[in-house]
Amino acid sequence: MEDEIQALHKAWDKVDGILVINLDAFPERMAQFLEDNKYTVPKEKVHRLVAVDGRKLPGYGEPPWFTERTMERAYFWGGTAGCALSHRKAIERAKSEGWRNVLILEDDVRVLADPGSLAIFAHALENLQGQYMLYLGYSRPTPYGRKVYREGSHALWQTEGVLAGYGYMVPQSMYDRILSMMPTEENIWEWLSIYRAVDSFYRDNVATLSGVKVYMVQPDLIVHVDGISSIASTYTSTENYSKTQEPYSYCSPIGIWHLLTTPFRRLKIYLNSVRTHRRALRRGFPGFRKKRTK
Repeated sequence: MEDEIQALHKAWDKVDGILVINLDAFPERMAQFLEDNKYTVPKEKVHRLVAVDGRKLPGYGEPPWFTERTMERAYFWGGTAGCALSHRKAIERAKSEGWRNVLILEDDVRVLADPGSLAIFAHALENLQGQYMLYLGYSRPTPYGRKVYREGSHALWQTEGVLAGYGYMVPQSMYDRILSMMPTEENIWEWLSIYRAVDSFYRDNVATLSGVKVYMVQPDLIVHVDGISSIASTYTSTENYSKTQEPYSYCSPIGIWHLLTTPFRRLKIYLNSVRTHRRALRRGFPGFRKKRTK
């Protein structure tokens, strides 16, 4: 137990600030976060960040972005807008505080007391330089990458990008670069019509910027807890939204094929963003897909 506490302290000593995104409408979620993580994160570095309520933003529920086509999914798009602006707000807060780095968390996560993952986390904070993002957990799908450091069954991976916005570290070197691409209240709806959500924006756009590297700790140090998402009012679970499977290696046959087809995949992402943006301008945000009946 003493060794685990030492490993925890070694990792967290190099974290300047921890911001937990939490809506005013759900104070119990912040209270639960503090209870769940009281033994795994330094409480003196934890700060609540008041989340942006996207359903109160100008333009919510109004054309051209919201139409009959959008229907009940308007609630989801409002939450997604607030989520993106909240993540922007977190980076702005870290910049204003002068923090060398910031760990951005959503309020429905649990930080694990895994000494192996903490050791990898500590190694990353001590050795990573330049412009990068460091993920401490990820959602489906499993990313591709290469292992850059290993301690036993735990490792630090450099990946092409990770689909997860619930637990990641941003260094000071990335603040301005990310903020220059993030939405404001003035352009949030158009931004969403192009990028869809903040986690896919990070994976498909920030991760592909010149000079930017994306890393992840594996196995996960942070996982989703089971419960109802305050963004989309849908059920989230550790099984569905947090993964312990290591990335696919670039050195494997499937990894080599993935690298060869990367230009086509990026072109597809770009064309899809153009198509969805045009459709949203004409017909508003899409609604939920209807389930096919047999």
